[in-house]
Amino acid sequence: MFRQLITPALVCVATVTIILSAQNVAGLINPILPGWNPDPTILRVGSDYFIATSTFEYFPGHPIYHSKNLVDWNLIGHALNRPSQLSMLGTPSDAGVWAPGLRYHSGTFYLTSTTRYVYTSELRLFPRSFFVKTKDIFSNDWSDPIYFDSLGYDADLFWDTNGDVWHVFLSLLQDQNNIDKIYSIWQNKIDLTTGNSLTAAQAIFHGTLPDNSSARPEGPHVYHINSHIIYLSLKVITQSGTDVHHRSTIQRGPSPSGPWESDPNNPILFNGADLSLSVQDTGHADIVQGSDGKWWGVALGVRPQSQNFSHIQLGRETFLFPVTWESGWPIFNSGSPISEHLPGVLFDKNPTSPYMNDFTATSLDSSFYFVRTPYKPFHTLTERPGYLRLHANSYAPGDRDSAALILRKQTAYGETFEVELDFEPRDNLTEAGVSVYYGDLLHNEIGIVGGKDGGRMIIIRAIVQATQVGPWALTTANSTVTTVRDLHPLSSNTTPVKLTVMGNPSSYTFGYAEGSGNFTPVGGFFFKGASFGVYNTGNGKPSLQNADFKYWKQTPRV
Repeated sequence: MFRQLITPALVCVATVTIILSAQNVAGLINPILPGWNPDPTILRVGSDYFIATSTFEYFPGHPIYHSKNLVDWNLIGHALNRPSQLSMLGTPSDAGVWAPGLRYHSGTFYLTSTTRYVYTSELRLFPRSFFVKTKDIFSNDWSDPIYFDSLGYDADLFWDTNGDVWHVFLSLLQDQNNIDKIYSIWQNKIDLTTGNSLTAAQAIFHGTLPDNSSARPEGPHVYHINSHIIYLSLKVITQSGTDVHHRSTIQRGPSPSGPWESDPNNPILFNGADLSLSVQDTGHADIVQGSDGKWWGVALGVRPQSQNFSHIQLGRETFLFPVTWESGWPIFNSGSPISEHLPGVLFDKNPTSPYMNDFTATSLDSSFYFVRTPYKPFHTLTERPGYLRLHANSYAPGDRDSAALILRKQTAYGETFEVELDFEPRDNLTEAGVSVYYGDLLHNEIGIVGGKDGGRMIIIRAIVQATQVGPWALTTANSTVTTVRDLHPLSSNTTPVKLTVMGNPSSYTFGYAEGSGNFTPVGGFFFKGASFGVYNTGNGKPSLQNADFKYWKQTPRV
C-alpha cells in the first residue's frame, strides 16, 4: 500500500520503445488500468466485473472501474465522494485511503477501506478501518462509513457458509511491539449492521518469511472455494513498502481460522527474481471466477524505465492475468512472471487513449481529483461557459492543505499534456499554471506569474524531497528543496498562453506559446510522478484573479 517516494537523480536520457506500440502476437496488453492504480481488488456480479484501487490523499477516494470483458474498463465513479465519508484536512502525502476490498453479498456491494490521518515521520497511529455499502454500484451513492473496532489496515470482509461475517486485517503481531514492528494477519467476527466486534481479534497468520520488521504480511483476502477456505496472503514483503521483494502467497485451511497449509509453490507471484523484467514489484493480488468458470487475478506492478527504479513515473498500476488450478492450488499466469503482453490471453487492445475536454459541460467528469478534501468548491464551468475557471486560494501546490489544484492521472510514459490559460496576474504572488504532481514533496510547475514591472512572466519551479542529515528526521519545515529554474517574460499582458508538458520515459519537458505561436521548450527535469494538474494560487495571500483554462488535452504517444 505504500506509495514510494524516490528523489530523482540526473541520468542520461535514453530512447525507449514503448512496448505497447510493437505487439504482433494477439494477446492481453497490460496494465489494464494504466496510470497509478495500486492495490487492486476485483469482483464479478453476473456478467459485470468491477475493480477498485487506492487513492491515498486524493479526493474523491477509491475509483470503481467496470468491464464486461476484462479488457475494456470504464471509470463509473468513486466509493468515497462526499466529505461526510472522507474528510482529509491536512492529511500527509501517502496517507489517506489505503487498499480497498470490494465484495458483494445478498444484493449489496461492500467496500472496505482504511483512512490514515496520522502518518508522518514524527508520529504514526494505526487507524480504524471501515466499510461503505450500496445496492447500486452504478449510482455513485455509497453509505457513510461503518467503522470496525480493531486497529489496522488492509481490511476485507468474508462471509462464512453459516452466515458469520469476518473482518480480516493487518495489525501488529502482539501488544507493545511498536519498536520491533512485527506484523500479522488478524480477524474477528463482526456485526455487519454496526461494525462492532462479536469476538476478540485473533492473529491467524504471520507470513512465510522470518518474523522481523522487514517481513510484513499484508493485503489479506479470504475465499470459500470448493471444500477449502482459501486464504490469500497478498503482500508478503521483505522491506517496508512495495519494492522488488514484493510477492503473493497462498494458504488454505478447513475454517476461516485455519489451521493453514501453505502452497508448496509459494510465492505464486514474484517478478523480483529477475530484475531485467519490464514489470516489477508485483503483489497485492485478488482473484475472481468468471461466468464461464475461468479464473482471473489482478495485482499491482510497476514498470521501471530503462531498468531504472528512480523512473517509475506512473507508479503502481493494475495488471491482469489468468489463473488455473492444480491439486487444489491456484497457478498464477501459468507459473510465469507477469508481463506487459500475455500472448493468447483475451485480445489486443491498447488500454490508453487520447483525452480531450473542452469544458462545454457544466461539471467535471469522474477522472479528475483534488488533493485532500476541498473546504468548498473552488472551480466552476458555468461562470465563463467553455472554460474551467479556478478561483485561487492562499495555498499553493505542495502545501499540506487544500490548494486550488485539480489533477488527472498520467496514463502513459510517453504522454503530452496541454492546456490554454487565460490569466492576468496582479503581482508576483498571483500565479496560475500546470503541474506535474506526485505529492507534497515532489512536484514541478510551469505557470504565469506577475513580474516586478507589471508584466507577466513564465515561471518554472521544481520541488524535490530534501536529504536527511544526521539523526534528525525531516519535518514539514525542511522537507523539500525548491528551485526556480527559469523566468521568461511574456510579450503581452493579456494574450492567452498555451502551456505544455511532454512526458518521456525518463524526463519531462515544459513548453509555452503565446496566442497562436509555436511552443518554446523552456526546461526539462527528472521526476517520479503520477498526475497532471492545473492550479491557481496567491502563494500565501488571498487572490481575486481567476484562472480560466480553455481546454485540457492528454495525448499518449504510442
